[in-house]
Amino acid sequence: MLKLFQKLVKLNLDDLALYLAVEGGLFLVIQIIIGCVMHFGRPDTSVTVSCILFPIVGGFTALVAGISHVGVSFDQALRFGQTRKRALGLTLGLCAFESAFALALGGALAAVERFLCVPLWAKLAGMNGWVMGGSGVMEFAASPGHDAPITGKVFENMAGELVSVPEKTLIIEAFTLDWYWWLLIFALAVTGGLIVGALLQRFGGKGGWIIWGICVVPMLLSQIFPQKLVSSAELMIPVLAVLFVAGFLWSVWSLLHAAVRA
Repeated sequence: MLKLFQKLVKLNLDDLALYLAVEGGLFLVIQIIIGCVMHFGRPDTSVTVSCILFPIVGGFTALVAGISHVGVSFDQALRFGQTRKRALGLTLGLCAFESAFALALGGALAAVERFLCVPLWAKLAGMNGWVMGGSGVMEFAASPGHDAPITGKVFENMAGELVSVPEKTLIIEAFTLDWYWWLLIFALAVTGGLIVGALLQRFGGKGGWIIWGICVVPMLLSQIFPQKLVSSAELMIPVLAVLFVAGFLWSVWSLLHAAVRA
């Protein structure tokens, strides 16, 4: 089983190049734009976006790749004599491997932005240094007849404290995702690709209409039910989780009973 999985990964190494092209290309475009803004605009603030953007981009790319793996790799494994259970295990393993690679690449790009690009931004903006904060620059002035502990330009550091801004310093606003969002994106990429792929594998072109219906129904329900009910996170999150688990279980059942196509 392990040797088969290694062979399957080698056959799909070009998918890793796809992740590198999509995430790496987008990273370069974003950094070129920010660099031009820093050099020509000379602002005193900037933002880090890689820690939010690239996990989402990588997860979406992995989801699309997962759909194709269920439709191609799974059927090919059945044609070459693999059991449905083994073919499903190999396909899930491949989807999980590529999703993990996409998220790891996103984390690496976020680290490159944090440790290499941010100092470069400060130099391009003509600043002497940079500091990482949770919000932009604010102006504080003392009230007439009163003293203030902080006056002038201040920023909120990563600890939530208000600190005076040193002269000629670039303030970096950090936007990040908590660790559990990375796990959620991984689960959505693997499971979502399996669900959509299973629909297309079983129903063919008609599966596209089912997917369209799944996307449209929530919008219709939001018009029927009260807005407070639809926007209630305490209600909607458990409902969505149950539907997602049900879709995953149906997908596993469907693929374990899939017909072998010639």
